[in-house]
Amino acid sequence: MPPPNLTLGIARLPMRPPAMRFAAVTVLLLALLAAGPDIASAEPPIYDLHYHARLDPDSGEAHVRIQLTQSQHALREARFNIDEDRHHGFDGDGELVAGDGVVYWRPPAQGGEFRLRVRVDRQRGTGSYDARITPEWALLRADHLFPAARTRSLAGAHARATVSFELPASWSLESRYGPWRGEPLVVEDPERRFIRPTGWLLAGDLGVRRDRVAGRELVVAAPVGEGARRMDALALLRWTLPALLEIFPDFPERLLVVSAGDPMWRGGLSGPESLYLHADRPMINERGTSTLLHELVHVAGIVQPGPGAGWIVEGLADYYSLEVLHRAGVISDRRHRLSLETLTRRAEGVRRLDTRDAGGAVTARAVIELSRIDAAIREASEEHYSLDDVARQLAEAREPITYARLRRLSESLAGQPLPVFDELPLSRRR
Repeated sequence: MPPPNLTLGIARLPMRPPAMRFAAVTVLLLALLAAGPDIASAEPPIYDLHYHARLDPDSGEAHVRIQLTQSQHALREARFNIDEDRHHGFDGDGELVAGDGVVYWRPPAQGGEFRLRVRVDRQRGTGSYDARITPEWALLRADHLFPAARTRSLAGAHARATVSFELPASWSLESRYGPWRGEPLVVEDPERRFIRPTGWLLAGDLGVRRDRVAGRELVVAAPVGEGARRMDALALLRWTLPALLEIFPDFPERLLVVSAGDPMWRGGLSGPESLYLHADRPMINERGTSTLLHELVHVAGIVQPGPGAGWIVEGLADYYSLEVLHRAGVISDRRHRLSLETLTRRAEGVRRLDTRDAGGAVTARAVIELSRIDAAIREASEEHYSLDDVARQLAEAREPITYARLRRLSESLAGQPLPVFDELPLSRRR
């Protein structure tokens, strides 16, 4: 029974002598006090998830368990999104129903366990890998081990989560949550109610370098013998991270950079609070941009494009990889100017920015157009605002980045329409 409504109760009291009215109010107050435990129990229920993965190089698989503990049957159903090429061997307590690309798990009232196996290796179209397990090491994303899920639960229910690992002898593991040292790692994601581990993982015989720069904990890790330049990466981050933080002050408190050589993907890939960089990638390329800093901009929040807006996301990442190098004093004014000239030549022939694939030439054209937008904002606002302010708001919003939002924010800061947007080579303006 819900607690009585004190205000309504008093409003309906008939006119009685003061002593009787006082007694009636006292009864209502005592009723509220008695209802205290009921009020406490009405707080949103919490359920506990413990994720566990055993990495097995012999089979090339990870054996995954998701353990649920709950007291109020808070989690009624989890609908896991399954990669049918990698996820298999589903088993668990309660009821399991497999569908097309999904598995429904209806756990027992007190909780239970959901189990699956995951093929670790995943090839990209070029034949290289963005996930790999060998007898010496494993490099992959936690999001690929632990599938995403939509849930049906009690109103307001949310999870607490931890993760642990079982590794071959002598292996160590680095994650965005910290190094694995035998105790469960706490997994936090305040934006989600059903929490799961995400970000890059690296396990094996590792070389690890740690440092603290501008209040951020930096970890650079690679398998021993892969030729990764861990100290070079740390040095570049020490020079440039303060300049990046001036643009993106909400940058994560901890950053993990993982690296390996062939046959891994010969580029960079970002993840939450983490990124992957191929061991052979230069810290700064001949165009004056940096794959490491490019991915760092994605980690900062410039990550999710809306339809036709890949050029904005990739363009901002390359634009700020060049800008941060310049502002940090890593490259000179002359080199910055020459880099823009090189990108201008590379962009020749690009007729549309909003293509399905924002490749190298499209990204180069995007950098040039973004530099023009920056100049237009600065001129219209008399140097009070710049593209930095736009990029910061785009990153902090944590929403898909679109042309419409880019233009709206830019013109709002400029205080007037900016003709530069009408000159962009776009098939549609949305």
